[in-house]
Amino acid sequence: MSSRLLELFEDDIFVGKIKAKLPYLFSLAELESSRAGKTGIEVGSL
Repeated sequence: MSSRLLELFEDDIFVGKIKAKLPYLFSLAELESSRAGKTGIEVGSL
């Protein structure tokens, strides 16, 4: 990995923003790949 990319993941503010948005993004992925209330296998590719 480049040093710039590593610096991003060492930044506590940036990491906090990612952690705050991950649950929403996972729920959005589940909603987009579900049919009749069941999550499809496509959720892994989102």
